[in-house]
Parts: sequence; structure tokens; C-alpha cells
Amino acid sequence: MTAKRTPAWRPLLVIGGACLVLASLAIVPPRAAERGVVGGEAGEATEQVDRGPAGDAGPRSTTRTVTTGPQLSCAPGRNGGSTDVGVTADAIKLGATVVDSGIGASFLGDARFGMLAVVNRVNRSGGICGRKLELTIVDDAWDFARGGEFIRNLVEDKKVFALAVVPSSEGLKNVSDSGYLRREKVPVVGTDGMLIHQYEDPYIFPVAASTISAMHVIAKYAHDTGAKNFGIVYEHTYHFGIEGAFAFNAAVKRLTGDDVPGYSDPLADPKCEGRFCGIAAGQASYGTEIERFNGACFADPGCDFVVMLLEPATALTWLAGGALTPSAGLRMAGPQPLFTRDFAEECGSRCHNLMLWTGYIPPIGGNAGLPAVKRFIDDVRVTSSSADYTNTFVEGAYVGMSMLVEALEQVGPNLTRESLMAVLNGFEYDGGLSSPLTWAAGDHFANTRVRAYSIQFKDRFAGWRDERIVMKDPWVGKDIP
Repeated sequence: MTAKRTPAWRPLLVIGGACLVLASLAIVPPRAAERGVVGGEAGEATEQVDRGPAGDAGPRSTTRTVTTGPQLSCAPGRNGGSTDVGVTADAIKLGATVVDSGIGASFLGDARFGMLAVVNRVNRSGGICGRKLELTIVDDAWDFARGGEFIRNLVEDKKVFALAVVPSSEGLKNVSDSGYLRREKVPVVGTDGMLIHQYEDPYIFPVAASTISAMHVIAKYAHDTGAKNFGIVYEHTYHFGIEGAFAFNAAVKRLTGDDVPGYSDPLADPKCEGRFCGIAAGQASYGTEIERFNGACFADPGCDFVVMLLEPATALTWLAGGALTPSAGLRMAGPQPLFTRDFAEECGSRCHNLMLWTGYIPPIGGNAGLPAVKRFIDDVRVTSSSADYTNTFVEGAYVGMSMLVEALEQVGPNLTRESLMAVLNGFEYDGGLSSPLTWAAGDHFANTRVRAYSIQFKDRFAGWRDERIVMKDPWVGKDIP
């Protein structure tokens, strides 16, 4: 038996049921009219019985009434009631840890609005099979230990049916690494894909392209377009930096035959040497590391492609200290955490032509007129007028929650964790905000394509330029540290 835990936590928000329900657009769930009924314990049906020959009179048939189960349907009072943990006749309890404080809030803070935009819309339309969504979200500050503890409390104390999106990747890694999700059989649906364990755990279903996939594609693109001398600065404080740096070096070695100069194993010995520079997140300055990295990149032959695998706050401090910036002879790239309007505006001219990569179709430029993208923008705006819908993690949270809703609709009224897992392992989803996604048992790499957009600055931030590059990870499942 698992002991109860009582850490100093509190839900940030519970939405749905008798709690706060935010305004949203009333849209009927797409499969409500298609769903049939499911038999249970006490109903009636007619049956045609062939009695066989009866003398010279020939065959006889009789219609009789037989007892069947109750006819479950997607309607209040007929959905089977409490079919599993966290499911009642009126509600489906979901939980998630988010990042509203600490260094990760700069890019993960608005992700909650992507989730809530979908919850609002579904609840305004009556829920799923008569059940409203009740989402409890808790801030764990992107902390590995605290996040794991909060997830255990959501499962054991709040009795949630499933975990939804879970924007805080560190705590999710905690419970995945320990085998907790497998033991408790709790599905985690629609995650951000930052860490590779999300693709290996059978109970986690990511919607994003992994950091490793992004690093594979960036290295392949750079090499294919003429880059020969690579550099990378990465955070060794958080797992996305460690995993991404390991995979980037492996891809460069596969392409060129050599490690990035100065390479040391980021898992065992993270340090800043040569053109492979690991730094601690959140420092006041990086003067020594910048001097060392710049010197290595200026040495003949100089760097012609540099990856900045950092979250926004650390990236801004790094660049403000005199680090290399994009120029005519130096192309630079970054991963999804830097794809936010706040970062682009604050970085200013130093980030002009910095290429950022995402696994989604971002709501910028001509994309904003696409029906699925427009619906996403409208839904987020209804939930929060201040949320940055261009933030790739807001979009990912929206995609993840939308995917979960569609899976719940496919399960129908007899909702159990087992039935949800059966649907997810073989699930296809095309919400129009990414390439079509497919999950299978043993293969949760649904999103393996990333797209490039570059920050543009002309006296002020002028938006992102679509580089019209879409590339598939050429080494899916490789280079896992």
C-alpha cells in the first residue's frame, strides 16, 4: 500500500463540475452523434428464435424478450456513472503540474491557457458523454522532486482519472523513472515531449517532437546546407539540455566523423570546454564561459553553426554577456523553449535571424488564417486575453488536451483507464496544428517533424520569418543518453 503524502501544495485551479468554469465557445463534440450504446447489467432486447421443423407444418420462429445489460449512452444519467477512479456520472477528474514560478515560467507559464481553452470549450458544449472535465493544476516550479510529489498527490489524494498534458517535464520524469505510472496504471496524455522518457514509458503519450528529434534535424539541416564547424552551448541544470546536447554531438559525429571539439559526456562530466559548453542555468553572468567558447569558435577554422540549447532567461544572460550572435558567417539555432514573443522582443537585434524549431504549425504569418490555427487562437483568446498564443508550449498544451478529448470521445460512456489505453495504443489524430500523429503500443514517437522560423528585427521585433523548412528526424529513437 502506498503511504499518503502531505506536502505543502495546493491546487491552483479546479475547473469544471461545481467549480469555476470559464467562458468558452459552444461547440458540439465531433463524435457524439456517431456513438452507439454499450450493454451492461439490466435491459431488454428482442431475439428471433428459429424453432426448427415442426412436423408437416415446416419451420417455426418465435420472437421473445431476453435480458441484456443496461444500455449505456452518451447522455446524462445513462453513461454508466462511476466507471473507474476519477469518473462519475457528471465529471471526469484530470490533473496536471504546471510552471507558474521559477526559471521555467518564462516559457511554460502560459501553457495552462492552452489546456483551459479546450476544457472550457468542451464543458460549454455539455462535456463528454454527459461528464464535465474537472482539471486540477498545481505549480511545481519545474522542480524534479516537488513535481514528482505533486503528481503522486494528484493520483492518490485527488483521485484523478488521468494526467493531462503536464507542462512541467521535470516532475513527470520523476514519476516515470521510478516506474510509478506503470504501477498505478495512470495514463498521461498530450505531453510536451521535452524529455525522451516520455516516448519510452508505455503510459505517456507525447504530442510534441522530442528535444532529441529537434537536435537531430538541426544538425542534419546545418550539415546539408554547408556547415562544417559546429558549436553548442547547453544547460546542464535541466534534463532537456543534457539530452539535447548528447544527441546533437552524436548527430554531428555521425555526419562528420568527429565529436564537437571539446566534447565531454553531459551526463557524467558536464563542463564548458572548446566548442561544447555546458553551463548552469540562472547564473548572474557567464563571463568565463563566454570567453572560452568565443575563443574556441573564433579559432581557425571558425564556427559556422552554433546551437543555443537554453531556456529564455539563461539565453538572455548569455547573449548580454557578449556571446556570439548570428552574423553573415555564423548561423545559429535554438529549440522550442526560445519560441516565445517575450524572448524575441527582449533579445532584440542580437537574435536577428536566430532560427527556432518547433514540431507545430505556429500561429504566425499566413498560418494564422488556417481554420485549425484560427480556432486555436480564438479559443485561447476567449480563455485569456493576455496569453501568448505564439508560444509553442501554449500551442502544444492545446494540441495535447484536444487529443485527450478526442480519445475520451472515442472510448464513449464506459470510461476506464484500460479502455482509454486501448484507444491510445493505435490512436490517430490530425488536429491541423502539426503533421498527422499516430501512436502504437511500443511506439509513441508520433511527432517526428520539425519546422524552422527565424526571429526578425528591424528597429524592433518584426515577427518570425517562415524558413519553409520541414524535416523529419532521420534517426528516430537513436542517441538516447
